[in-house]
Amino acid sequence: MSWLNPPIEKVIESAGNKYILCSLVSKRAKELLLNKPEFFKEHQRVKPIEYASKEFFEGYYTIAKHKD
Repeated sequence: MSWLNPPIEKVIESAGNKYILCSLVSKRAKELLLNKPEFFKEHQRVKPIEYASKEFFEGYYTIAKHKD
């Protein structure tokens, strides 16, 4: 059982592809660090990667799927 909130298994399940998810969430975490450095300094227990994962899980952004 995962201790992350949300559990990583549920995030992967909602994404469908763990490799695309990894790329997407890591890019979002980097954006968060660049755009909200004060937030992460004030809230040191909150990690950017966990914050980005939670945003994805809650639907703040999604994976765009292309039709060929």
